[in-house]
Amino acid sequence: MHNVLIVDDEPWVAYGITHVIDWNSLGYNVIGEAHDGLTALRIIQEKKPELIISDIRMPGLDGIELLERINLLQLETKVILISGYADFEYAQRALRLGAFDYLLKQVDKAKLTESVARLSELLEQERRAGLRTDQFLDELFEWLEPDNTMTIGRILANKGVETRFPDYRLLSCLYSPQSQAASFSQEGTYELEGVIAVKVRTGQHKLSILLNYDGSEYPLQFLNHISDYLLNAQYIGISSLGQLSTPIARLYQESDIAACTAAMHGGVQIISYKQGDLSPDIRKVMLNLEVSIKEQARDGIFDLLGRLCAACREQSLYIDQIAMIYNQIVSIIYKYHGGSTRIAEIEHLHYEHIARYYSSAESLFDRIKSFFGLLTEEEVHIHNVQVEKMLEYIDSRYTEDLLLSAIAKHFKISIGYLSTLIKKETGMTYSDYIMNKRLSMAKDLLGDASLSIHDIVHRVGYKDYFHFNKLFKKQFGITPSKYRKL
Repeated sequence: MHNVLIVDDEPWVAYGITHVIDWNSLGYNVIGEAHDGLTALRIIQEKKPELIISDIRMPGLDGIELLERINLLQLETKVILISGYADFEYAQRALRLGAFDYLLKQVDKAKLTESVARLSELLEQERRAGLRTDQFLDELFEWLEPDNTMTIGRILANKGVETRFPDYRLLSCLYSPQSQAASFSQEGTYELEGVIAVKVRTGQHKLSILLNYDGSEYPLQFLNHISDYLLNAQYIGISSLGQLSTPIARLYQESDIAACTAAMHGGVQIISYKQGDLSPDIRKVMLNLEVSIKEQARDGIFDLLGRLCAACREQSLYIDQIAMIYNQIVSIIYKYHGGSTRIAEIEHLHYEHIARYYSSAESLFDRIKSFFGLLTEEEVHIHNVQVEKMLEYIDSRYTEDLLLSAIAKHFKISIGYLSTLIKKETGMTYSDYIMNKRLSMAKDLLGDASLSIHDIVHRVGYKDYFHFNKLFKKQFGITPSKYRKL
């Protein structure tokens, strides 16, 4: 059954739409009515219904604005808009924004039935396509795992993709959240001006593209392809050169590191991956930092952290190198402050997590500095009842993008102390607690065959299929699609 929400500022009209057709016989369950756009938006975010029937004219947030918000939040909800008069401009704008249909009041029973039945057919087609996509993405996920040795040649042969040039590079293209859906419209295999491209979406705002070309005769052909067809990407990472015998996972990780590096440093759109070691100067600063941490020399710690941060920027370090520096610092902290109640507030991170949580090297090093500030912060005792309220607050919103700082602000305590309380009460860090709640919900939703894994990813609060897959496999030892088959 698909869920539908009826939205109209006139309660009698909403009631009429709820009862004008037999929703159950068409495969729909009316989950409720809303009489203004803002209330509707809150219900949509919480319940994520498949269909909204909404009036155009409403106070606060009208039907067009509601549709715009749904698009901005990238929800899969379909919208049928209703107007009390034939306004062609409204209809045009609604359909341009992606409304499924546009009907006139008074709502005609036959037209509404036809529109809803047509939507049911579309949702079923999307469900079948989603299941096929899930299977392919699950295979791709396995191939792109860092320790996988599946070669480019074997993957192309398995998928029946023919290439004829000797050289391969993999690109990771990151798009801004405001990018148009057209950026992803050419998924698949195509050839343009001497370059064969295999293009697949590997994240909500991310494309991975395997380029095949002849580097000996046309060494710059792949760069021409980028400048001609991919410059609408916000950041692009380019792997090293590969051949048919090269593991695709290696090229993917190289391109991903390069793209994440471009995003972290900003200002540079395109970066090619190069392997490198940390400079002797950085290693010397790290040794001095360990001494300062051991001696609890706060001023020295802050000065050396500032120097490391500056070096990351000035030397344009790749994000995996920045992750190496960060994790060495965390290890030093555990070595000398392992008994502190604050230790749970800082943890080792993979470069992917750093890219996900920190927008710059400065923000990452500010986080480390804040940890040392917390070591001397005076704690105010909070009653157990208040801690329970905090957890109830988190439990009611864990599928949202709920920042720890927002919770701390809501309850008027410091981020560090809140983190400590959550760790003490649950035995987990805040991020692990949220992850466990989301993955448990995902596990339950996998029992519903009508939902694709893509649907489930969004319902539990994640945006990136591959990130979700990694977390699920790490937690349960099996990918979501394989769990579904058990």
